[in-house]
Amino acid sequence: MPAELHLHPARWQRMPFPGLKDARWAVALLLGAYLVLGVTVLGFSRTPLQLGAAVLSGMAIDLLLCGLIYGRAVFPLSALITCLSLSIIMNFSAGLHFLILPVFAAMASKYVFTFQGKHFYNPSLFGIVFALAFGDGWISIAPAYQWTGSAETAWLMSITILTAGVMIIAYPGSRRGLALSFLGFFALQLLIRSYIIRFHLPPEALFIGTITSPSFFLFVFFMITDPATSPPGRRMQLLTGFALAVLDLAWHLKFSLFTFFYAAFTWATIRFLFLHARSLFTKTREAESNTGASRGRAAFAAPFAGLLVVCVLAVPVYAIYSTGASDTRAKDAGGLSFERVPSAHSGIGHAKSNVLLEVDPRLRHIAKWLLSVGDSVAVADVDLDGRQDLFFTQSLKSREWQAKLHLNKGQYRFEKISLPGLEKYLADPALHGLPAFAFFFDYDNDQDQDLFVGFGFGRSHLFENRIVPDGRLDFREADVAWLRENNTVALAANALDFNRDGKLDLLVANTLPPYLKAYEPAHVPFNIFRLPPAEYAGDRRMLHFMHHSWHNANNGGKNYLLLNSDSGFQETEAGLDETRWSLAVGTGDLNHDGFTDIYIANDFGRDDCYLNQEGKRFVRQQGSFFEDLGLDTYKGMNTSIGDIDGNGAEDVYVSNVHHPMQAEGSLLWMNQSTPGEFALSFKERAAQRGALNPGRFGWGAAMGDLDLDGKLDIAQANGMVFDKWDKTQDACVDFWYLNEKLARSPPEIHTYADHWADIRGACIYPDEADRIYLNQGGRFADAAEASGITHRANTRGVALVDLENRGRLDIIFTDQFGEPILYKNQMAEKPWVGLRLIGNGSSCNRDAVGSRVSLTSGGQTQVREVRLVNGFSAQGDTRMLFGIPHTQGNTAYVDVEWCGKEIRRYTIPAGRYSTLKQDL
Repeated sequence: MPAELHLHPARWQRMPFPGLKDARWAVALLLGAYLVLGVTVLGFSRTPLQLGAAVLSGMAIDLLLCGLIYGRAVFPLSALITCLSLSIIMNFSAGLHFLILPVFAAMASKYVFTFQGKHFYNPSLFGIVFALAFGDGWISIAPAYQWTGSAETAWLMSITILTAGVMIIAYPGSRRGLALSFLGFFALQLLIRSYIIRFHLPPEALFIGTITSPSFFLFVFFMITDPATSPPGRRMQLLTGFALAVLDLAWHLKFSLFTFFYAAFTWATIRFLFLHARSLFTKTREAESNTGASRGRAAFAAPFAGLLVVCVLAVPVYAIYSTGASDTRAKDAGGLSFERVPSAHSGIGHAKSNVLLEVDPRLRHIAKWLLSVGDSVAVADVDLDGRQDLFFTQSLKSREWQAKLHLNKGQYRFEKISLPGLEKYLADPALHGLPAFAFFFDYDNDQDQDLFVGFGFGRSHLFENRIVPDGRLDFREADVAWLRENNTVALAANALDFNRDGKLDLLVANTLPPYLKAYEPAHVPFNIFRLPPAEYAGDRRMLHFMHHSWHNANNGGKNYLLLNSDSGFQETEAGLDETRWSLAVGTGDLNHDGFTDIYIANDFGRDDCYLNQEGKRFVRQQGSFFEDLGLDTYKGMNTSIGDIDGNGAEDVYVSNVHHPMQAEGSLLWMNQSTPGEFALSFKERAAQRGALNPGRFGWGAAMGDLDLDGKLDIAQANGMVFDKWDKTQDACVDFWYLNEKLARSPPEIHTYADHWADIRGACIYPDEADRIYLNQGGRFADAAEASGITHRANTRGVALVDLENRGRLDIIFTDQFGEPILYKNQMAEKPWVGLRLIGNGSSCNRDAVGSRVSLTSGGQTQVREVRLVNGFSAQGDTRMLFGIPHTQGNTAYVDVEWCGKEIRRYTIPAGRYSTLKQDL
């Protein structure tokens, strides 16, 4: 920026266009090329629209501020570089709202914080720190794992760093002394830190993870060495390098995730205050001359003029930002009220087990992480008495409570029942694994509910309910060859009629690989309780199973579709080729062609949405860029499907993590597909509709009309792990801080379990509040606290179920480390309709899964589809409950599309559950 200031110009002065010899063009070209690679190859969570909006808005703001304050039209080349840097470094949820904050702050800093007529802070640095400090958690640093998402793209990192290093050293006027001094002092600091945390994290993970991250690369070569804002003298450069390394270490002592930027901002602020203080008390020869005095007054006045202009422009900027950065809390719940039912009354309890200590000694340091999931609940009327019963896996609990059935005796009291056929698999996890998931379905079409129990690190099992053929409740294991012969890590499963033959097919999802791939073709089962012994010195094959990357892990388990036929369940090649870390499977006719499609939520990477091609195979849906269906890089935990906006098309809600390291949040895919077309058109709208679940570690979710207003609401489970079961010290160590260092490392380190930090005595966002998102039409509002949902725990699954057949949905949250949490819905009575469908067992399965119901009452139409599992670690009440706030009588009309085939209209009474049976 020119030193001469024109605060009140008669007209703007046009400055020369930067020549091609300007070194800044090379910097812009390098950053731009890296961004292109990022959105096309590396998997950056950015879209071309976001990049274009960031760059163009930043350049426009810079041009506007320069003209208003200095009276000059300067081509905003530096703004281009700043915005490219911010686009690489910053991370936020989908949409355009969030990027305006760091962009505006970066540009504004050039005109507010100046010294001797020049901007003082590196604009990218200021924009980053401002967004981190005042963004209220909506913006974070881009995940370092996007840099080396896979072994195939790791070479790009080396080439980019080499190019940058050569460029920095080659150009005249570069701050090579500052870069080299910082790298030297920082290396010594890394040695100190690696020694301090040597018992928590391997040194190689810290070293490689740090020096190969994009934030470190940009920090060293483009931020602290910026010629416009870094000291020119060698002695001052040496001091700056030392100060940055020391300040970085100091911020690490505060367990900060963003120490680079805080250290540089701290040092820049110290220099800024020192130089301004010295200029107030020191008179130089230049200041004593008239010209110097005039220039000094202008330099002094410019920041105040800049501040005034910035404050005016900040109003619309904040308005844009706040449209996305909002999490509405309901002032009242509109009459919705929940009362927690104590375990002493319900009979549903828990007791801690020692299963974490039974893990193979080589994995006990991360046992709590590996076993942080698996507490699930399944709902069905298993004894045919008209009341919904419950089955809890309680995988980390004692044998007294693990994998038990709870029969509903009325008045929110339950009788605990052991299933003899299942009990024998609970005694030895090293032999059988742990029960991790369960759901009920009528696989044999005899009109009772059979039970599938998915095991982690063992074989899963299917139990036939014998109450219909034998007249008494009894679960006997069904002989399914595939289940008997295959190891599983099944945290999710579901059933659907894939080929519409009237029989429910079983889809078994694997999270981790069920077999240790390093031993292939030996086919060694993966069991964390008993790893294979080392066969030679340095043998680490048994530890090579963690995910390749935190944003695109493709080394998970394969998912299998087992077709149900007269000869039993048979594996079929249905196009489920992806091997990701699958956590939840949702079903629904997403394109309304009569065939059931599936959406699989995957941790550490992209989700998989498969369309059913007429019962022949599944076809995965994928767009072109991030924010397109099938190209998200979020960490999908949950899949809940339902018509959120009442347009008759099925939407998809996927819960996720939103915390300082990952300011991403949940996904809400709104279905805007054209009827009759096979391909889907989905738009992500979680932030816009207030369903982002910010500041929480999200898990399972459930959809249902909680307040009976005719719209689907969402109950969201949150919280990760605590230290109450494995305390090692008074304060709970932040495992996220340690894990963030590991997340920067390439697959060669990241995939080996012995490189992972010790989680014993550590916490990851423990005891968080759950949410009740009430659907208010265009947006959701969190009514958890207002409605009485006040517990703080580490919940996993959420089941909505009408336990007393009152037309009000009660809520069950499972807690990985505590007792199941049961809430009774105390809302006053409102008009409602309940519905259960029973297929004929030939053209439509008895559970009527895949059938579509349209209910019309008082001019309002609601569309629901019958499905079994509709969320992570939970199967809720499969009966349909409709609120009918605009009813004009005691009846309602429903159009039932039985299993995507024939459509029939029925008249059903309000205020009760009706059973509709399909004609033979």
